[in-house]
Formats: sequence, structure tokens, C-alpha cells
Amino acid sequence: MKPIYRFFFSSLFSFVSFTSFSQCPGGQVEVTVAVETDSWGYESFWDLTPAGAGCGNGTLLSFGNILQIGCSGAGNQDATGGNGYGSNTTTIENLGCLTIDNCYDINFVDDWGDGGSTFTVTILGIEQGPFVGSGVGNVFNFCVTVPFINNVAVKSEPYTYTKIPLSQAGNIIKDASIISIGAGNVTGANLSVQVFKESNLIYSNTSASQNIAAGTTSNFSSPGFTPIEIGTYSVVYTASIIEIDEDFLDNTYSFTFEVSDSIFARDNGINDIGGMGIGGNLSGYMGNIFELNSTEILSSASALIDNSTSAISGKTFEVAIFSLDNLGIPSTLLGTTESATISGVNQWYDLSFTPPISLSAGNYLLAIKQDSSYQQQIGASSSISTAGTCWVSWTNQPWTLAETFDFNVTLMLRANFNEFAEISSLEKSSFKIFPNPAQNAITLTDIFVGSTMEIFAASGKLVQSEILKSSNTSVLIDRLDPGMYTVKITSGSQVSCAKFIKN
Repeated sequence: MKPIYRFFFSSLFSFVSFTSFSQCPGGQVEVTVAVETDSWGYESFWDLTPAGAGCGNGTLLSFGNILQIGCSGAGNQDATGGNGYGSNTTTIENLGCLTIDNCYDINFVDDWGDGGSTFTVTILGIEQGPFVGSGVGNVFNFCVTVPFINNVAVKSEPYTYTKIPLSQAGNIIKDASIISIGAGNVTGANLSVQVFKESNLIYSNTSASQNIAAGTTSNFSSPGFTPIEIGTYSVVYTASIIEIDEDFLDNTYSFTFEVSDSIFARDNGINDIGGMGIGGNLSGYMGNIFELNSTEILSSASALIDNSTSAISGKTFEVAIFSLDNLGIPSTLLGTTESATISGVNQWYDLSFTPPISLSAGNYLLAIKQDSSYQQQIGASSSISTAGTCWVSWTNQPWTLAETFDFNVTLMLRANFNEFAEISSLEKSSFKIFPNPAQNAITLTDIFVGSTMEIFAASGKLVQSEILKSSNTSVLIDRLDPGMYTVKITSGSQVSCAKFIKN
């Protein structure tokens, strides 16, 4: 099989890693030691004692060739193979739960004295060492220090879309978890969830308190919140505990997305991978899944073409919409957009479906079509992706999830839904609106005198209409409610639309 092909790559991955460790009593943490032997592993012995005690005094644990060496076997040269550690190996020894702030000695003994073992101590993911053994023996000291005793972190996921039409908006709050990543148990942990529209707090909820043992996770649920108007929303999760949290940087998790009047987008506008296409001069499709919860009119699709090397300038491309079968796999081609000619670098293109397509509630794949005559360069983002939503297919390759090929990405393809898409002669705006957003009035420029102007609310309702008597016209909108509106200008058979926001 030919894998999907990545043209250019820049490392801009963002992830959070949480160290896991076994549960220890308060004031203690798990400690491990990685022991790397030389070519004669059986010559190695060591024990763990309190600091300064000396080998064999108050021994807590013993390792290696205990039977033939021990603390008195340094330089005896009588150990034989088949005992203790293997040669040229690394063994992880678990020292169990040790008391925080106490210090300990690794007392290393070598039976021959011509090599040695190397010791690396790990405490809560932080290494001490390496301590390199040499001669007939050494004493290595370490103290059980931890970055934090009381520390919790929030873990959740962003909303699966970065933009969504208001008519399709649903609950935007995901369940979240609080992880105790410090060395101590924490009490009274709770999770607050806040939703901001622009900078205004519009929703807040705080969970019941829980106690969380060190190294464990507690899950929290919050009542849902569904936006009821367009705008930019931020969801902020904040964890708090009764103890003083020693690291506030990981107490908060947040994401931002936009409720629009028409756009479905999974990408966040960050093209950190470059162009992606199907290799081997093959034709095929690559696309994202979108879910509708009610009927919509699909009017156009938007695509970001990378074209970083200008290798595909002058080539044309199309975007297609597929329905899914009962297994959730893309199946039936429902329609294809007009063609667009690639010209610039990192450029968005809007391609119309003519006629527009009515889609009932369900899941659909919006995909870019690759011609066998060239290799596509659709922009992609790794900074946000939802598993099971990006699909690819080509000659002799059935529809397959992108992560099957180790690509966890979101393609920069957007579905545009428009209540006015039934206008078959809909064209890109030939006039301008300013200011935008506006409060009391808008000015329309580059208008044909005698054109009909109609203003539609996001619901599709006609709210204002008049005949324009000037090529530059001021239109009062002070009686309109705040929100997104579409201005439709009709002059003979020519129709043009543009949007504005009423504050």
C-alpha cells in the first residue's frame, strides 16, 4: 500500500504528559534504580542502606550476585557466571516507597575490579545520576527529593470542532479529570467550569469535593452548556484543593471555539504540518467527517492549499461530499464543487456546490479530490485532531482512517452551510460593508443604483428591505437585534451576498 504523503513537516506538537506511579503512604514516594552492567554482570553486587551506614549495616535491600559476593566480596575474583545480573543488560530495580527527604546509599561491590555497573535513580520521573561504578566498589548517595508534595493537574479535551453553525450547536462542555501528580494525597479537590462569550462570563459550575490519593485520578462531570447565539466562546476548567497547590501552572485547562452562522471547521487555522497528499501518482480523496443534528443546506467548501514549493500552481482541484454507510464508512458521493485553480502559497479557496445540497441529520465526509496527474498539498494541522474523523482512499485502497497510517491530523477543509444557498446565481460579494461589526448603521459601497437590498437574520428570516438609490448607501440597522446578518443585493440576474455583525 502507498501511505498518505506529507510534503513538509515542522515539529509543533503540543501534548501533556502525566507521570504515573504506585500509591505510597503520605510522605513517601516510589523510587526505582536502573542498573546497567558491563561485560561481566555476575561480578556486581550492591545493597541499599541509610546514608552513611556502610555496606551491610541496616541493609534495606540487596541486589545482584548476593550468593557469591556480598559486602565482603570486593576484589575476591571468585564469582562465577549464572548468578546475579546478566552481562551488558539494564535491569530496573524497584526500591518501593521511600521516605521523602531521607537520604540513602547505594553500596556497590565488584568481585573483580576491572569494570563496573552504572546506577540511575528515578523519583517521580526525575533522574539522579548516573552513578558510574569503578574499581572494586563505590558508595553512591542520593536523597529522596520531589518537585511537589501537593500538586494537581486538570485533564480534558477540547470541543471536537473549532467552528460550528449556531443551528448545529450542542453541549460544549466535556467531562474532565483531576490528577494528583504530587507526592502527597490531596483533599477537598473540586473542579470549576466557566464559559465566557468574548470576555463575559455566561456560565459557571463547581463540582462536589473529592479526596485524591497521590498518583491517582478522579473524574468530574458538569451539567452541559449549549450556546444560543453566535460569537467566540472559551471554556475554562480550574482545579482547586484544600492544601496549598505548589504548582498552579497545571491547574487550568481551556479551549476556545467559534459559533458562526454557517461554518463547520475541525481545524484551528494552524497549518503546522504543511501539505499532505496521496503518493504514487494515484487519484483519490482525503477528508474530514462532520456531523449534523438537523437539516442544512451545503452551499460551499473552503480548503487551504499549502503549495509551499509552488509545484502545483496552475493545477485545478475540487471538493466532494460523501454520505456514510451504516458502519460509519464513507460510501456514496453526493456532489462535487466547482473547480478552483491553484495560484498562491498557503491560500484558502472557496468552492461552490452548484446546485447547493440539502443534507439531513447525520454524518458526512467532506473530502478534497486528488487527480493522478499531480500530488495534492492540502494543508493539515496536528495541533488539534479527533480520532476517527479523518479518512483517505485511493486506487485499490478502500476508505481507511488516517491514523492507520500514523497520521493523527485534521485536514484544513471547512463545510459552509447557508440559508440562502438555494439562490443558484449566488456569487461572491461584489460590494463592501463597513463598519463591521456595526451598531447603528452600515455603509454599502460599489452598488448598482436601483439594486434591491435585503437583510436576513441568521435564522433566514427577512428583517429589512429597500431599493438602493446610490452606489454608496448608508443603511440604518439600529432596530435589529445583536447578531449575524446577511445582506443580499439583487441587480437584474446578478445576486451578491455578504455578512455583517450587529453589536
